[in-house]
Amino acid sequence: MKKGSRFRTYIKSYDKGILLCYLALCVIGLIVMLNISSVQSSLQYFYKQLFFFVASFIVALVVLYLFNFEKIRRANIYLVYLTIALLVLVLIKGVTKKGATRAIDLKLISLQPSFIARVALVFLFAHILDYKNELLRATKNIFHFPKNFLELTVLSGVVFYLIYAEKHLSSIIIAGITLLGMLWYAGIRKRIMLILLIVGVAGAFFMSNHSEAYRKQRIETYKKYNLFFKDREVQETDQKDYQVKESLTALTSGGLFGTGIARGRGKHYYLPEARTDYVFTIIGEEFGYFGAMIVFLLHSLLFFFAIRVSNRNENQYLRFLGVGLALNIYINVLVNTGVAMSIIPSTGNTLPFISYGGSALMMDSVAVGALLNISAQRREL
Repeated sequence: MKKGSRFRTYIKSYDKGILLCYLALCVIGLIVMLNISSVQSSLQYFYKQLFFFVASFIVALVVLYLFNFEKIRRANIYLVYLTIALLVLVLIKGVTKKGATRAIDLKLISLQPSFIARVALVFLFAHILDYKNELLRATKNIFHFPKNFLELTVLSGVVFYLIYAEKHLSSIIIAGITLLGMLWYAGIRKRIMLILLIVGVAGAFFMSNHSEAYRKQRIETYKKYNLFFKDREVQETDQKDYQVKESLTALTSGGLFGTGIARGRGKHYYLPEARTDYVFTIIGEEFGYFGAMIVFLLHSLLFFFAIRVSNRNENQYLRFLGVGLALNIYINVLVNTGVAMSIIPSTGNTLPFISYGGSALMMDSVAVGALLNISAQRREL
């Protein structure tokens, strides 16, 4: 469209695969929440999740039809500033649960700014990597990277530090891998990518081994029960191993086709985080390997469709944005399912579109709305 044109555009089509995967996962999430709530909470969590879904779906449609990301991209940095302010507010007035302060209690919903931060950083990275793409490809020395990309380095560092102070390590891991994936997709040199990856792994290892006692305990539990050494005899058990052991017990008891809803025991308070961190375990126990694989394949298809529409977009900024949003969702899926199967150490994070929670569902729905927007075909009025 020419500059100054009085014509407007409307969306005539968008990627139906992304929408169908999103809706299918949300419906599965509601069914699972109804199943769990029927024995745990007199359906209150189901009704809340139903409300979260309706609100989130409306927000996704608003993002699809009303946003022009190219026109508002300069506001991305202010979104990060707002996120930083919210992260600071959490540390001042946030609600502390199980030793972590991650949310602001808004009565109807507990707002977790760390979820907003992950999406906000994707928008910022997409904007800067677009207009500095030639500089990114030309940067040969790791010591030049912080100078050439000062905004990314400083703001990412501030956000990660605040999230670490809130004791939400899983958000740092997911965001870190997502942003590294965006740098690789944008064309960063391999040697710099390798150094950043080594620094990230070293940082995660340091935080896991030189911080709160519960993180060290999770590493010790992982050494006992990780999937890669499943035949190793466990000589000593601990009450702190309970959730990991119970998750593996539930998954293995599910077999190929599951125990069925009536015989599932994990939701009967055997798994303390059945609605959130270990909801994939409940699916695997009651619906078996095939049920769990359907959920994982739907997530994988959503990721595939999102990457496909991003790659096809002629606008470089929207390509970077789409890839970043797709990675943000899918890395979260891999971390959650990996924890449920003890592939990686236990860490608190939800399964996108399935687990209970308003903040996570809202931000993942915003990402889906943005992906649909990126995939949209438009026509002039």
